[in-house]
Amino acid sequence: MAGKRSNNRNYGNNNNSNNREQRKHSGAKFISSDKHGNPCTTGWNKSKHAGFVTFLCVVTKSSVESESQNGNKYISVMVKVRHQMMPDQITNGLMNVRTGQVVVQTMGIVINPKAPNGGYCGRFGK
Repeated sequence: MAGKRSNNRNYGNNNNSNNREQRKHSGAKFISSDKHGNPCTTGWNKSKHAGFVTFLCVVTKSSVESESQNGNKYISVMVKVRHQMMPDQITNGLMNVRTGQVVVQTMGIVINPKAPNGGYCGRFGK
């Protein structure tokens, strides 16, 4: 019986991978009123290229509120971008006051806390 080969070979197929949950690669959260009463949106994104990146979007004194033709209210926000092992980068974005969605046009990033499965933070468009 020592010379018998088993027909139950795996050939590199890992059946356990089907049982694991897929990990999230981004997320976002909206706080309608922080300790100063202003809306705040946070987001994170994990990728092989950029690593772990966090976004903090807050209203400042110089923020301007405007209204679109559709009736949506937008406010300009300061966006603090934090990459691992690098200095923080500050840019600006536009936040939808009702939904908390933030668009950072200069980076091509959208932070959407209303997206399914815990929000979305990543590239938009092509």
